Amino acid sequence: MNARRRIATLSAAIVTVLGVSLGTAGCGLGANASSGSSSTSNSSPVNIGVIYPKTGQYAEYGQMFQRGFDLAVAQVNANGGVKGRKLGLKYFDTQSDPKQDAAVAPKLVADKSIVAVVGDYASAASSAASPTFQAAGLVHYGFTNSALTFTDTGDHIWTPAIGIDTLQKANANIVAKKAKKISVVYIENDWGKQAFEFFKAQAAKNGTQIVYSSSYLADSTDLSPILIPARDAKPDAVVDLGYGPDGALVVNTLRDKLGFTGPFFGGQEVPEFFEIAGKNAEGTIITGNFSATGTKDKKAQRFVKDFKAKYGENPGSFEVRAYQAITDLAYAANKTEPTRAGIQKALQTVTDFPLYEGNGGTFKFDQKTRRAANIKPILEIARDGKFEQYNG
Repeated sequence: MNARRRIATLSAAIVTVLGVSLGTAGCGLGANASSGSSSTSNSSPVNIGVIYPKTGQYAEYGQMFQRGFDLAVAQVNANGGVKGRKLGLKYFDTQSDPKQDAAVAPKLVADKSIVAVVGDYASAASSAASPTFQAAGLVHYGFTNSALTFTDTGDHIWTPAIGIDTLQKANANIVAKKAKKISVVYIENDWGKQAFEFFKAQAAKNGTQIVYSSSYLADSTDLSPILIPARDAKPDAVVDLGYGPDGALVVNTLRDKLGFTGPFFGGQEVPEFFEIAGKNAEGTIITGNFSATGTKDKKAQRFVKDFKAKYGENPGSFEVRAYQAITDLAYAANKTEPTRAGIQKALQTVTDFPLYEGNGGTFKFDQKTRRAANIKPILEIARDGKFEQYNG
């Protein structure tokens, strides 16, 4: 069993155990409910629908999301819930696959207890469900969806994720400090192609020469055919625009098979990256959104403390984004009312959503793009098997 499949299988098993402790586990396109701590009233719960990869190749992300989601729900309910009612989650496993997202979306719309939906992991999967939610007037909160086209579906589609343009500008800027000539590889999907175009534009402004570039398929197992010419172009550094497992495959191929020793930029802040890349991860630089050890924001520091007390380790960027998503929507419901219309109104009018990412503080939404207006990325570097904040 290869490392990616082994980790995905382990992640799915862990999430299943968590699901059993919280309610009846769902499978396929089914759902399971989680409502955190005890009810604050006898009223029916207010539910948020979750579309996420509990199983499949992205199951590790689903595990990280669920830990952030469940901690947020427990804390919201411990603090009075939403307008005195219990907050709950209804989980739907989609494997972050566009076809499954599109198929499950009508089920969430039909459940009138659901006042908003969060997820999915990949922008392409989320976007497949968005038209159904838009038509029903149900807020779709794509908390990790950085693709700029994600909110194009309509006025009920929102995301607090830092835009891919902002992320890749920051990425190209740190690369420019380390290298004059680079090779770039990127995942062959809408997100990867957008990321490359924004990165390339900023690299050109910085005077960074891209001496070689190529895309690769998401399920690739051997990237030597594209990385040999990437190495042979004699770059100062190699940049990968992809996900965590992809970054590990790229850096392992470069280091172990091709003898490339220059700087590497790529991967994600996920355990799988370190599990697969091992020592080759050391020194990798990424553009991220959160540092558990570097944050100076008081409420973010409390979140880190609470997360570590519950799970025995510090949260990463995906856990904090999941936690923030539920916190955002609970805050919205308490500012207006815990209904579909109330959530939409809050996202249109509230200007002080608590911010745990970046440098903390608060944030609001740009009403034209329906994206967070003022969340800034940070830089992180891999040291001793974990990412820590990096100041360049």
